[in-house]
Amino acid sequence: MDITFKNVSYIYQRNTPFAHKAVDDLSFHIPSGSFVAIIGHTGSGKSTLIQHLNGLAIPSEGEVTIGDFYLTNDKKPKNMKELRSRVGVVFQYPEHQLFEETVEKDIAFGPENFGVSKDEINKRIKDLIPAVGLSEALLERSPFDLSGGQMRRVAIAGVLAVKPEVLVLDEPTAGLDPRGQKEMMEMFYTLHKEQGLTTILVTHSMEDAVKYADHVIILNQGTKYMEGKPEEVFIQKEALHKVQLDVPEMVQFLNLFENKFGKSIPFERQSIKEIAQSIQHIVKGAEKP
Repeated sequence: MDITFKNVSYIYQRNTPFAHKAVDDLSFHIPSGSFVAIIGHTGSGKSTLIQHLNGLAIPSEGEVTIGDFYLTNDKKPKNMKELRSRVGVVFQYPEHQLFEETVEKDIAFGPENFGVSKDEINKRIKDLIPAVGLSEALLERSPFDLSGGQMRRVAIAGVLAVKPEVLVLDEPTAGLDPRGQKEMMEMFYTLHKEQGLTTILVTHSMEDAVKYADHVIILNQGTKYMEGKPEEVFIQKEALHKVQLDVPEMVQFLNLFENKFGKSIPFERQSIKEIAQSIQHIVKGAEKP
C-alpha cells in the first residue's frame, strides 16, 4: 500500500493551555514495497508519525492516505479495524505485550480477533515459526519461560500472523546485544523481500538505515528536516551534525579512505562486499611500485 502524508500536523491537548504540536506540516510519499527509515532524536515526532499509520492518531491538520484509507481531522475510515489488520506495528519491547498461556495462543490472538479461520491460523503459524527463527517445539510452552530474544520473536510472529501489507518497526532492536540486533534486522529484511512488505523502520541507528533502507526521512522538532536516498542524505555531514546526528561509520570510513589514497568510492547502493572489493583493488594498485 502506498502511504502519503500531506501537510500533516498533530497537536496534543488541542485548544487547551497545554497544547503541543508534535508534528508540523509533514509531507512525504512512501511507495508500496519500499523500505523507509525514519530517523530523529527523542521528541522529533517519530512516535506520533507512526501512530497515524494505523489510526491511533488522526491528523489535527492535513491528510493521511494509506492505500484506500483516508484520514483527516473531520473524517476517518469507518472500517478502522481493517486498516489495523493491514498495518502491523512492532513496538519497542513487543515482548511486553505477551499475555497468553502458550506461544501458539499468543501468535493466534491477532488473526482470531480479525475473524481468520482456525485452519488458516494454524497454517500461518506453521509458516511463521521458522520465518522468525523459532522452533515448533516452543508452541506449547509459556512465552514467559522463553529467553528475551525468543519472546520478542513470538510477539513479532503475532503481528505477522495478521498478514499486514505494511510493517512498522519502532526501534525493534532496542535492548538486544549486537548479535541479536543483527539477526533481528536480517530477519525483517528477509521478510520485507520475501513478502513484498512496505516496511517503515523507526530507528536511532544510522548503520541500520544505511544498510537496509531505500529511502530516509529525518525529523527534527516535529518537522521534516531532510529526505532522500541514503547515498544522498548521509554524505551531508554538516547538515546531520546540526541536528546532533552522526554520519554512518561506513561513510566515515569511505571519507577517511579518500583522504588517505586520494581516490573515492561512490557511496551508492553497494553491498559491504562490493565496497570491500573496490577498496582492495585500489589498495593493491597503490602498493605497486
